[in-house]
This record gives sequence, C-alpha cells and structure tokens, in this order.
Amino acid sequence: MSEEEIQNEDAIFTRQLELFVSSSTEKGIELLVIGDVIAGLPDRRRFLDVGAGGGDLTVPISQLFGETVVVEPNPLQARAFRRRHPEFTVVEAGWESVDQEKDLGGNVFDLILCSHVLYYIPTGDWDTLVYRMYKLLSPGGCLAIVLQSPLGEVADFFNRFTRYDVAILELAGDLISQYGDDKIGLQYFQNQIITDSLEEMTEIGLFLLIDPKFREQSRQIARYFQEHHQIGESYRLKQDEILLTVWRRE
Repeated sequence: MSEEEIQNEDAIFTRQLELFVSSSTEKGIELLVIGDVIAGLPDRRRFLDVGAGGGDLTVPISQLFGETVVVEPNPLQARAFRRRHPEFTVVEAGWESVDQEKDLGGNVFDLILCSHVLYYIPTGDWDTLVYRMYKLLSPGGCLAIVLQSPLGEVADFFNRFTRYDVAILELAGDLISQYGDDKIGLQYFQNQIITDSLEEMTEIGLFLLIDPKFREQSRQIARYFQEHHQIGESYRLKQDEILLTVWRRE
C-alpha cells in the first residue's frame, strides 16, 4: 500500500470504530464486568491496555490506577492518545513487537486489558502472545481478554458472509491446561448495536468483518440486515461477548 492508501484505510477504520462505539451499549456493560475484576485486585498501581482503540475503556479505567500504559498499533489512535492524554505512556506498536524492557520499562501490571484485539492476530499465535501478557502480571494481577462469543447474532452474520472462527473456548481450554482452572474465569455478557439507518448498520457490519474485501458485498450485507435486523424504523444487532480472565495467583 502507498502512504496515501494507508492513511485512507486508517480514516475508514476510525470512522467505523466511532460509529460502532456510538451505536453500542458495549463499553458501558464492559466497564461493569471489568469493574468486578478490578474490585478483586490487591493493588492498582499500573494498568496496561493492549490495543486500546479509541480509548473508551482506557480512559475511565485509567482513573483507578496510578499509571497507565497504552499499546496501540494504529498511528492515528496512538497520536490521539499522546495529544489528549500526555500522562499516559503510549507505545505505537503491535503487541508481538513490544519489548518489555525498552517499551514498558521492565514494569509489571496489576491489570492488563486485551479487548477485541486477538481477531487481528493469527490464531496459532494466541497462546504465545497471551503468555507474554501473563508474564507481565504482578502477583494477584489479572489479564482480561474480551472476544465475541461463537454463538449469537454476530456469529450468524459472520457465518453468512465468511467463516466465524474466533476460538475463544479453545483458548480458554488451553489456558486452563497451562495455568489451572482456579486461575481462569469465563463470563458472558451482551452488547446491543442500534442504528437509525441501514447505511450505518452496513458500515458497522463492514467494521465487524474487518477485511476491506467485504466492501464489494455492501449491498448483500445491507440486504441481510434489512431482512434480519430491522426493528420498526431502526436496526438492532445483538453481540454476545465473553470476558476471559487469567489471574496470577502466586
């Protein structure tokens, strides 16, 4: 891609992300379930957000911790964090390339959040990258991973246009085998996405599908939402999600 094409894709992603956030109940509900996790932490010194996006979770959670570190590969989002929150340490990189000593100061963290990030990473790399996060937890600390459930309306939408293969249950099984079931937790919650127009819901659908190639199917995606998710004059899509927690009980 040329620099202009990269900037254009970043702008599209940012617009779609902002539309998704403004049309969703997700962040408020996610803050509640993560709030329960925070209540169980013995310390609240350092918070690490891996793939912070627009910061809708980062900013409110940061108020409960002494220090906040953000790892964000999108240069537009990273620059926005530096401009709006100079008190944060911002690392502009993908998690796989982050160096604990150089980028994170050799610190450990009481809470590490990885919300809707693993979709962008090959499934075969999940265990390794999750282990790198786990190693950065302080004693009593928690890694909180949020992913879409393999069941529900978003999964049905995925299966209509592609293959839904977010292997969160397999990941949970691997982590239980590695760390023990007393350190792993699973919690279900539901987000509702509501828009006033079909065009907005179609944009959100393209955002959820991630790959730009699906823009060629925009008409089919719009028809799908019209047939399955029109409620009166608006559109509603229920997003079933899972919070996977990994505790360092040492």
